[in-house]
Amino acid sequence: MKNKCHPACFPLILWVMVLVILVLFSGCARLGPQTDPAMDQKARSLATDVRSQNQGVTASTGTGWVELETDSRKENFKIAWAATAPNRLRLTFLVSGHPVETIVATGEHVSFISHTRKHKPHTTLSSDPDLKRFIHVPIKLSEMIAILLGQIPVQPFDHAWFKPENSNFPSVILTKKWRSTLQQLHTDKTGRVQQLSFLDENNNLLYGITYLDYQAYGEIFIPVTLLIQDAQGRKIHVTLTRFVPNPPIKASVFRLTESGS
Repeated sequence: MKNKCHPACFPLILWVMVLVILVLFSGCARLGPQTDPAMDQKARSLATDVRSQNQGVTASTGTGWVELETDSRKENFKIAWAATAPNRLRLTFLVSGHPVETIVATGEHVSFISHTRKHKPHTTLSSDPDLKRFIHVPIKLSEMIAILLGQIPVQPFDHAWFKPENSNFPSVILTKKWRSTLQQLHTDKTGRVQQLSFLDENNNLLYGITYLDYQAYGEIFIPVTLLIQDAQGRKIHVTLTRFVPNPPIKASVFRLTESGS
C-alpha cells in the first residue's frame, strides 16, 4: 500500500522548498557588512539626493569637446547634441567643423552613422546599448544621456552604507539585489559629487566618472568638466561649453532621414 502524505504536512513541505530556494539563490544577492542602521539611512539619503539632482532637466541642447584616449590613439572632437529623457539623443562628433560621426537614439533603437564612411550605418536592437564598441569605454547610452542632461547617472539601488575609511567624507557603497556589481559614490562636504565608480563582484573597477568642475545655470549646477576612465586606462574627457536646459526640441530631430543623416 502506497504511503500518502497527510494534508497537514503540505505547509512543512512548502517551507522546506522555500528554504532550499533561498539557499540556492542567496549567492546572487550581494550582502553588505554589518553597519549602523542610522548611518545606513544617512548613506541612503545622500545617494537618493544625488540621484535626484537635476531630474527637472528633461531635455537639453549644447556643444562641447570630447577627448578620447586609448593606448594607441588620442583624438579630439567637438560635439553638438540634443537630448530628451530618458532615451532619445542626437549626438554629432565634428573635426574642423565637419561631422565625422552621429549617434541617433529614437527611444527604441540606436543608429551610428559615419559621415566619413569609416563604417557602414549600424543600428542596434537594444534601446540602451553599451557604447564600448564605439567610444572604447563601457558606458551605456542612458548614462551618456544623463551626463548631457546635467544629471549624475547613479543606478537604482536597494542597499547603501558608508565605506569604512579614515575620511571625514567617506564614500557610499550602493548595491542592488540579484546584481553582483556595485557603485561607489564620493561627495564633498557640500554634497557635490566628486566621483562615481562602477565595480565588479570582486571590487575591481569597471569604470569611473570623476567630476572636475560645475557651472551654475540659473538655480541648478551642471557638471561641465568630467573624466570617464575604465580599468584599462582608456579615457573620455568631456567639457561642456554651451548648455541649454529644457529647450523645445522637435521629435524629428531624433529621426534619421532617407539619406541616413
